[in-house]
Amino acid sequence: MFSLFRFSINPGLLERPLVVGALWGAVTGDVATSLKIAVFFELFWLDNIPAGTYIPPHILAPTFAALALSTSFAFTEARQAMVIILACLPLARIGAWLEFSLRRWHNRGHNRLINWARRGKAGEELPARLVLQSILRTFGTSWLFFWTSTMVLHYILRIFFHKWGPLVAGVDMKWSFLWIAASLGGLLALRLRKAYATFVFGVVLFGFIILAGIV
Repeated sequence: MFSLFRFSINPGLLERPLVVGALWGAVTGDVATSLKIAVFFELFWLDNIPAGTYIPPHILAPTFAALALSTSFAFTEARQAMVIILACLPLARIGAWLEFSLRRWHNRGHNRLINWARRGKAGEELPARLVLQSILRTFGTSWLFFWTSTMVLHYILRIFFHKWGPLVAGVDMKWSFLWIAASLGGLLALRLRKAYATFVFGVVLFGFIILAGIV
């Protein structure tokens, strides 16, 4: 349903990860973890906004998948969520490709619409029927994509955590670390070379400080 908010139905910014995370937390009862995961995706794709013919990464696909998998595995720690988030990130690009394919599919009704306009027959509701068909097609395809991808990732991650769960448990990861990494999206949104240079300089300086401390 939320996939329709990207292009088909536009009631505002309801397709943003923060809104999805808040609603998911309200339904599942784990608002804290849901919002923490949503903040990561919100920051990571901060500069990707649908405009014109540009199809940005499908940020809802990895957001919903990560929330569903975290709830399924009952994970609340950042080290566990990190693995789930990384596994779900490719869904953003796959979802964008799927939306592009759907647009090409919807374009098949263009000639029908042109012929209908030329005939000018009263009583025919072809435009409304084409819009309804496109909405239902998008809804069904998005649901199938989400369900299939989430199920596949669930089985893959279950095997992963069964084999390497102790290794993940030993990783010192905090939510703030994930948010800092995701904030690169906000930096890229500035579109300023000075901002990029400052960030690179800060990373290099931080690396030297860490190395100096170790030595």
